Amino acid sequence: MRIHFSGLSKQELARRETLFHVANGYLGMRASFEEGVPTELRSVRGTYINGYYDSAPIHYEERLYGFAQTQQSIVNIIDVQGMDILLDGERFSCFEGTLDNFEQQLDMRRGVYTRDITWTSPKGKQSRLVFSRLASFELQQLLLMQVAVTPLNWSGTIRIASSQHGDVVQDYDLNDPRKASVGKKMIDVKEAVIVDDLMLMTAKTTQSKLIMASAVAHQSLAELQRGYTAKGEVNEAVFSGQIKENEPLTLSKYCVFTDERRFAQPREAALKLIVQARETDFEGWVKKQEDFLRAFWRHAGASVTGDEALNASLTWSMYTLLASAGRDGIGNIASKGLSGEGYEGHYFWDTEIYMFPFFLLTNKDIALQLLKSRAAMLPAAKAHAREMGHQTGALYAWRTITGSECSAYFPSGSAQYHINGAVARAFLTYYQVTGDLAFMAKTGAEILIETARLWMDAGHSHKGQFRIDSVTGPDEYSCVVNNNYYTNRSAQDHLKGLVKLCADLQEQGLLDQVIEKTGLAQVELDAFWKAATSMYLPFDEELGISAQDDAFLTKARMNLANIPKDKFPLLLHFHPLYLYRLQVCKQADTVLAHFLYEEGEPEEVIRKTYDYYEEITTHDSSLSECMFSMMAARTGQVEKAFSYYRASAVLDLEDTHGNTADGIHAANMGGCWMGIVFGFGGLRLHQDGLVFRPCLPDELKGYAFSITYQGNLIKVRVDSQAARFELLEGQGLNITVFNQQHMLKDTLSVPLNG
Repeated sequence: MRIHFSGLSKQELARRETLFHVANGYLGMRASFEEGVPTELRSVRGTYINGYYDSAPIHYEERLYGFAQTQQSIVNIIDVQGMDILLDGERFSCFEGTLDNFEQQLDMRRGVYTRDITWTSPKGKQSRLVFSRLASFELQQLLLMQVAVTPLNWSGTIRIASSQHGDVVQDYDLNDPRKASVGKKMIDVKEAVIVDDLMLMTAKTTQSKLIMASAVAHQSLAELQRGYTAKGEVNEAVFSGQIKENEPLTLSKYCVFTDERRFAQPREAALKLIVQARETDFEGWVKKQEDFLRAFWRHAGASVTGDEALNASLTWSMYTLLASAGRDGIGNIASKGLSGEGYEGHYFWDTEIYMFPFFLLTNKDIALQLLKSRAAMLPAAKAHAREMGHQTGALYAWRTITGSECSAYFPSGSAQYHINGAVARAFLTYYQVTGDLAFMAKTGAEILIETARLWMDAGHSHKGQFRIDSVTGPDEYSCVVNNNYYTNRSAQDHLKGLVKLCADLQEQGLLDQVIEKTGLAQVELDAFWKAATSMYLPFDEELGISAQDDAFLTKARMNLANIPKDKFPLLLHFHPLYLYRLQVCKQADTVLAHFLYEEGEPEEVIRKTYDYYEEITTHDSSLSECMFSMMAARTGQVEKAFSYYRASAVLDLEDTHGNTADGIHAANMGGCWMGIVFGFGGLRLHQDGLVFRPCLPDELKGYAFSITYQGNLIKVRVDSQAARFELLEGQGLNITVFNQQHMLKDTLSVPLNG
């Protein structure tokens, strides 16, 4: 369970900083070199706290009512990575002298990243340096670093200057709308001091005025002289002494971060936590990582056989999802996780549709915290609804950190009302999978009611049909349309699911507390049900397919074969209005609706709809190929499904979109897991339970995955002969495999041909 690269590539520095970043859901640190790199090379040196942000006004030359007013951006916080190393007077650098060996590895069983180097200095002195890092899953405020230096053909002096640096700026790109356009400084250092043998620094964001603190301590068994200095925005600890040939010298660096959103007094909390952290040595923290990950992999393990590269991608995807997900009800999952500043650290619908299913079926505790994070945004969602002209209900922001809308381009931002459906689906499927009615009564029902009220205010009844006009669906190449199929279908599922939930709450005597909190009345529930059952879902009788919206199929089709490859993604080369006038899709839209809401949909419609939209989809979004893989498997096109799946799974490890340097594609990682479980495994969460339609592409020998449903831990193994289901924990349950219901009490084997 490792990803590994050999050799140093100057052109790949930033990409590998992303691939080997360490994170734990609260903290993330890119894999920048401790000793630094030449300024002419691209390196994004960054450390981030989930949900710690700065804000700035959004400037419009022509600002209209209701446009988003404030931008929020994840902050590149205090830099603690620096270690300047002098070996017998020569400064270590991977860009001077000779690299005899250079290896980078992330061990996903131990939760440790290592950089193993054999280096010969310009004067011919050879040394081995092993840098190790971890972001603790046990103590989430802790990042731990270590360097082990071994002289191989010399003895002499060593000097390590370890720094804590507050003069940091954001990454930027003037030509990419997915990144900030200004490399500005977002934190001001308020205090940089030495407290006994600790380096302490506090800072405040320039606009949001949020305080953070960083405390750094060191540990070494060697006899070293120590000196500490604090100057301006830099604290430094210098360790010097003698080192002998073939005898390793190790220095560990403990780095604690706290922020005002979690701690009332970040400075005091950091000092307390750093004392706690250094009571355990580096190997002790590694042991804690191993214990945590052992439990994680038992419930989250998924694998493929027959393609080691795919298996590595799948494992890395699951591990990185864990590293990216907030676990405190404050942080959610940024679209780049905690690996970079792409999309400015914003949370999108990506969480609920592409990443939440992984946690829902493997780690319900994290799934619950993600829901609590959304629940905390409800006041901001209500305020956003009022900004958008709605007198009632809540509209979740399209892109945000705290809940307020941060998208300056409303056609592909605030107009994407379907985020309400994504949030609703997460709460409803959580209830289905866990049966946690108490949480739904306390928290979930209110979210579902307020977001349902938004649908009622946004839509209207016309000739007996409930219609929702002027919205944007998942396909951002068609904006502000009437009756987007995906949006209407998600609203329908939301409204029906809420009515059924309220019936369950009533049966258990829990509805009264929901009514008291929300003012819900029976007449309102009746209106929800009427809107759901009369929902207008566009359909083209001639083609026999679900129409993406009222006008989409009347437009001219874009001939994608005539578009030069260097013009993709289209959003970087064509004006939005040009794209809006054509039948061309950025990603799965109606096809995604058939994935999520297949119950009651005719098989022929699902297949024809998939085939039609596949021909006009560019997959310019990293959310697309994984979905087309799953639906290709669903429609019996298994080899096509594998082709899409492989393209999706290796997106970051092979940098197929050319922007992994900016951070991971977290939603695609969720899609990598879903591609096995929901794609080849054919899993669907139907109202009456789990449904499986497993298949196996010729390129794989088999695959396996584990899921937990209603307290039952199930292991699924598929090979060329059969799909085998094993109950590892729980009382047993009914499952449907190839339209045949079975009672799973211990093991079950079903021939793969159904």
